Amino acid sequence: MSAALAPYIEKLDAALAEKNVVTDYLNIAQEKTGLPKRNIVLGAIALTVVWLAIGIGSSLLCSVVCFVYPAYKSFKAVESPQGDDDTQWLTYWIVYSTFNILEYFTDLILFWIPMYNLLKCLFLLWCMWPIPNNGATIVYKKILRPFLLKNEEKIDAKLDKVTGKVNKYVDDARREVADFSESSAGQMIAAGSKVAAETASQQIDDALNEDEDKDKDI
Repeated sequence: MSAALAPYIEKLDAALAEKNVVTDYLNIAQEKTGLPKRNIVLGAIALTVVWLAIGIGSSLLCSVVCFVYPAYKSFKAVESPQGDDDTQWLTYWIVYSTFNILEYFTDLILFWIPMYNLLKCLFLLWCMWPIPNNGATIVYKKILRPFLLKNEEKIDAKLDKVTGKVNKYVDDARREVADFSESSAGQMIAAGSKVAAETASQQIDDALNEDEDKDKDI
């Protein structure tokens, strides 16, 4: 068991040896507690696992862990000149979005699974794990990609239909607003709004001038 974990412990030690904001705080914690940074991190991981299993707010914690870190890594991928990391994180977000959609419609069933948030977090961690064939790559290539390629034309047709309807509603709403603004009622409302804005601006100026006069008197 220890031999299997040795490569991961070495990677953890290498990461803790780097100079950044997180390791700076860990150095402070190490000085205050006398515990090695590795033990502090492993203890935090153990506490997180227990919290995800039985703690209040475990759903929120899982969402933070599985969203914030990938979001930051996606930012780093966008800013980097390489393209491999872009593909990696785009694949993760496809799997993540699909999982959230399925979770929404099966929430009443998933609610009864013991330690569901822990299992969910472990699955998403597997999907984002920095290895060539992580969970996101496997799920995408084995399940999502074949399904999307098979139904790509149908999905595009549905999207075009929905987009066309939305654009039509927007155009109709814009036309109605333009017609109303040109009507007598619309012009009256616009004139009233203009007068109200000018009155409010004048009141603010009067109040400021009054305060200045008081300061001068003092």
